[in-house]
This record gives sequence, structure tokens and C-alpha cells, in this order.
Amino acid sequence: MASISRRDLLAGLGATTLAAGCRSHDDGVVRIGFMTNLTHAPAIVGLASGRIERALGIRVEPRSFRAGPRVIEALVGDAIDVGVSGPAPVVYTHARHGAGTLRVLSGCCSGGASFVVGPRANIAGPADLRGKTLATVQIGTTQDIALRKYLKTHGYEPAERGGDVTVHALDAATILTEMKRGALDGAWLPEPWATRVVQDAKAVRLIDERDLWPNRAFPTAIVVARGPFVRRAPALAARVEAAFADEVARAAQQPEETRELARVELGRLLGKALPRPLIAEASKWVDFTRDPLPDALETFAHDAYTLGLAPETSVKTLFG
Repeated sequence: MASISRRDLLAGLGATTLAAGCRSHDDGVVRIGFMTNLTHAPAIVGLASGRIERALGIRVEPRSFRAGPRVIEALVGDAIDVGVSGPAPVVYTHARHGAGTLRVLSGCCSGGASFVVGPRANIAGPADLRGKTLATVQIGTTQDIALRKYLKTHGYEPAERGGDVTVHALDAATILTEMKRGALDGAWLPEPWATRVVQDAKAVRLIDERDLWPNRAFPTAIVVARGPFVRRAPALAARVEAAFADEVARAAQQPEETRELARVELGRLLGKALPRPLIAEASKWVDFTRDPLPDALETFAHDAYTLGLAPETSVKTLFG
């Protein structure tokens, strides 16, 4: 298991060209990326049902990603036009590339992230983290910055900075396997993976991240577009914003339908059927909202700078 570094972070998030983005862009299609997390359920269900495509009146190409930094790399590399991502990679890219690169269109989800610890890890609180081995799903994710902030708040540094807590970047399925083996002591994960680790690896949910934020609200999924796309097609961008707002409202008003449709589509995308009890339990930790929560996004920007992960920036120009 490899530890992560600031150099790796900047290299990964600095990618501006993707093979998928090298082909010429067809103006008769909107390419929309999302992640295979329950926090993206409004996007997943809206795209799978065809409602977003019908609302836009133009062909839509949906593309799934396993982590937020990949979504943002695809946006910057012109491989997609609109993406749903956690706030951390949005902030990193905004700080490095400047105003006009990205534009926040809407919120999608608040909450849906937890710090889970193994049953044999003997972690009952922050005082027990010294010498432990932890994980997040990828460098530069929102959960990655949450874990690092939590460690710093309680006086710890990760091992690659000379500290005594090891932080690995692993895909969610590997985290589950390593937690079962006892090779990992804990992980900061989005849903449904946090709940899956609790259920399948007998882990303990030590922290519901909502408890660390004012009003228990923080963005875990926001809808972001490429700046050039918004400037070239402002009316279409406005329809995208409205379509996502409708899907978020629908998810809040029809939670059972949303859970079931998201469960089926996530199972198809991940290649493995997800049990209904897993999605039902995971949904308890997720709050869908069209509010992108700009104050919390500003906090993410400050945290990234304080942790030495990104240049200092303000997110205000992401909204106009």
C-alpha cells in the first residue's frame, strides 16, 4: 500500500489532457460525469432514467468515475462538459488554474461521509490514533482532506511528513478487503462504502462528518461545469442547472424510489448487485440539497491551503 504525497497530488490534479478529451467535441451532445457513490444519486438516477437528457433537449453522454479528482481532470481536459464531484478537487483545481476554469452550477448532496474504524483497531477517539494505519479512496478527495484536517486538529501529522499516522490511498473495494484482514485500522469514506465497511467488516462508525460542521451541513457532491462550456452555451448551462435542481428535489421528495433506482444503477456500474438493506442504511447518512453551501466550500479552500495541499484562493469566482 503506497502513501500519498503533495507532489503526487499536484501531479494528479494538474493533468489537463486526457485521451478521452482529445477527440473533437460534438456540439450536439453534453458529456456529464459523476461518481459511483450514493451521494451522487440524483445525478445517477436522472441520467439513467433519461430525465436529464429530456430536460436538456440534447443528447447526453453519461460517464462514471471512481473518484472526484478524475471527474475534475476530465473537465479540465475537455473530456466532459459537466461533472458531479466533491468540493476538494474543485478547490484544488480552482486554486491552481484560476477563475474561469470551472463554474459551480448547483449543489447535489450534503453529508454522506464517515470515519470508520476496525473492530480490533482499539480506536475510541483521537487519542488512540498514534501509530495507526488509515486510508481514503484517492489522493485529493474530499474525504482525504477531511481526514488530514481531523489529524492536524488533534496534533497528528501523516507519516510522509514525519508524523506517526500512516495514510494510504486505496480504492474502496481494497479498503473493505484490508479492513476485513485487519491490515487497516480505519478509513474516511463516502456512502455507501462507509456503511458497507461497517456491515461487512464489522467496523465502527466513529465519526459522522456532519457532526463536525455548522448546522451539520457540508457539500459532498456539487455540480460543476467547464468555464468555456458555460461561456459558449449559457442557455444550455442554465438548463443543466435546472435539470439537476429538479433531480435533487425529486430525490428528497421520493427517497424510496431514488434509493431503489440508485441501487440498481450502482450495481450495474460496479459490476455487483448492492443489497437493499445496505442502501437503506447508507441513505440515513445522506442529505440531498441543491444548495452548494458556498461558506463550507470556502472552508474547504482554507483547509487545503492550511494543510499545504493547494495555493491560497477564494471560491467566490466559482459562482459567477
